[in-house]
Amino acid sequence: MRPQQTPPQKKEEIKILPLSSAIDYELLDCGGRRKLERFGKLVVDRPESEAEWPIRISKREWEKADWHFYEEKGKKGTWTNKTNAPESWEIEYEYHDVKLRFDLKITAFKHLGVFQEQAENWKFMQRELLKLKGKVKVLNLFAYTGAASIVAAAAGAHVTNVDSVKQVLNWGRENAEKNNVENIRWILEDARKFVKKAIRRGDKFQGIIMDPPAFGLGSKNERWKIENDLQELLQDVVQLLHPKRHFFILNTYSPKLPMQKLENLLRKIEGFPTKYDSTVLGLKSASGQQLGLGNLVRFSK
Repeated sequence: MRPQQTPPQKKEEIKILPLSSAIDYELLDCGGRRKLERFGKLVVDRPESEAEWPIRISKREWEKADWHFYEEKGKKGTWTNKTNAPESWEIEYEYHDVKLRFDLKITAFKHLGVFQEQAENWKFMQRELLKLKGKVKVLNLFAYTGAASIVAAAAGAHVTNVDSVKQVLNWGRENAEKNNVENIRWILEDARKFVKKAIRRGDKFQGIIMDPPAFGLGSKNERWKIENDLQELLQDVVQLLHPKRHFFILNTYSPKLPMQKLENLLRKIEGFPTKYDSTVLGLKSASGQQLGLGNLVRFSK
């Protein structure tokens, strides 16, 4: 008698929050663990581990990209250029009478200075800021180059921007100056240490944005692993939310923290609301593919 085989489980359908049209970006195609993207006037070919299916447009179109990135050691790698494209250029974002420009640059990593899928969160944040009256304080943790901080500040908020890497803070300052945005405090510090100090000071924020990496190092080489450290940080962060009016955005990108595990973690946090919006933040390509890029949890009061 043949052993009974377990039928393969159908992969859960991804429900993606679509990319906002407010940003000058397009995912042209993805597959073969890579993605082909247009940022403003330039086309870029980069690795993408989630794109496990075949590409849909011709290899010839992929080869026309202005920049190609190939990983070498860890996440570092090399950019190649066949079109004499510049190493830095601009991308635009426009929503609710706020028009901003961000400088993109090629770096030793595959990132360019903005996570384009976050444009949908920027729109959410702007809508929430329009509802809030008086002085509004926003905290952006793991802020990278501070694009969300600049969007919030341009909408009138007083923003505290926290990241542990001096280089990306300087990049953010340059983008803020480009957009004549001044109401941002740029803090070079480990997010966990900053939050504990803020609790002791009695600080409260009407908006909190968190975009923690899967793994990272603080400004003094403090180790961060999202699956080990996120729960304690969130338990502290909820103490910083203004009790009467606030909004909150959390993004997680680690395969070690799928949505079910993340929601189980949230249930353990005293003071975290039982009702919130949760979805996959991602992109839909011009060739028809859906690319999930991480979990999103957000709420407002």
